[in-house]
Amino acid sequence: MLTEHLRPILITNGVAVGLILLALWWPRLTRALFAVIFFAASLFNAYTALTTPEAYLDYAGMAALDIYRDFINGPFRAHTQTLVYLIAAGQMFVGALLTQEGFLCRLGVVGGVVFFVAIAPLGVGSAFPSTLLMAAALLLTNRQNS
Repeated sequence: MLTEHLRPILITNGVAVGLILLALWWPRLTRALFAVIFFAASLFNAYTALTTPEAYLDYAGMAALDIYRDFINGPFRAHTQTLVYLIAAGQMFVGALLTQEGFLCRLGVVGGVVFFVAIAPLGVGSAFPSTLLMAAALLLTNRQNS
């Protein structure tokens, strides 16, 4: 399974490292890119939940933790569309918060970091460790948040 996902994993991790470097020099630009990433992910997930919700069930086989696998094969399977719509709404909300300043932006950073850490145990399905690298990059963008 890893070999078929190797190229996307390498690309995603390369982008994540690039976001860390970008966040070191241009945190505001990087934060804006994260807002776009969250907006795009929200739209993608909402569309996929509408058209092919069963695609999300494939993540069970890629999950690194049994609790994730069991959740995907149990409650998530029974309510896939609803749960993915809620995830998409959360992603849209994080994206919107990242366009703000001060407390609202910090709230968006926390939401984004929680999201990235929460999907890390999806293993290959989240291009691990890219989501942890992205969480670090997002934290770096908060340095110039006024």
